Amino acid sequence: MDANSSFFEIDQNKLNYTIAGKGYPVLLLHGWPQTSYMWRHLYPYLVKNNFCVIMPDVPGLGNSFYPISYDKKTIASYLQKLVHDHLNFDQIYIVGHDWGGPIAYSYARTSHNKVKKIVFIDVLVPGDGTSDFSSNRWHHQFHKINTFPEKLIKGREKLYLKYFYENWSGKEFTMEKDAQDKYLKAYANEEIMKSGFEYYRALPQDIDDNIEFLKKGKLDTPFLGIAGRDGYGRGIEIILNSLKRITNNFEGYEISSGGHWVAEEEPELTSKYILEFFNKN
Repeated sequence: MDANSSFFEIDQNKLNYTIAGKGYPVLLLHGWPQTSYMWRHLYPYLVKNNFCVIMPDVPGLGNSFYPISYDKKTIASYLQKLVHDHLNFDQIYIVGHDWGGPIAYSYARTSHNKVKKIVFIDVLVPGDGTSDFSSNRWHHQFHKINTFPEKLIKGREKLYLKYFYENWSGKEFTMEKDAQDKYLKAYANEEIMKSGFEYYRALPQDIDDNIEFLKKGKLDTPFLGIAGRDGYGRGIEIILNSLKRITNNFEGYEISSGGHWVAEEEPELTSKYILEFFNKN
């Protein structure tokens, strides 16, 4: 299936993205430690159903530039320039996995009603009124320590990253070697590891921003939550608890065989839920 890769230049920096299909635009946002390659199995289902998919490597991750600030409001602003100024799309849908979810939320809150529907895949909103986002997650606490993680992991990046690829999936899934190799090629150096950790170090600012957003009230934007039973929150309930604090319109599905990489583990079922949600009036 044809997909065209390109770069969009922002302030003399390059943002890598791939676009495929024709129809209503859908922005697919990955998280850490992945790239837009995570959508390889899922995006063809959207294209076959008359959607145009835009798949960037989000700033600071993958093959895109390192931003000045890693707060999700700033990250969203770069993506808005890509989608609305460069590609000239008006209203869009967004699917966000991992950090892609908080970016999608910031995007919706700052884009003046241009986001019509949002899908969260195995992620919460920081600052939604609970401590769930980072509580009891050792890697969040580790990654937030300034400069230490990248120094400790230096020379062992592949060993460290493979832990996540090999242990965050459902019991019956092993991420294919090709995908791991691509992610490791993109991430396994000290500079981009630091960039990835900066996403976590920006959490205090993200929380402050989202608290301010919520003071203005919930969104009316429809949200869909999808989670693997063995994923981030060990099921859909924690995702729905977050969604009910940020929107007046939400639903969710749990995929029993999936883990955190559910879009790669169960792309057909994941895309089925997404398409049903997008096609609702």
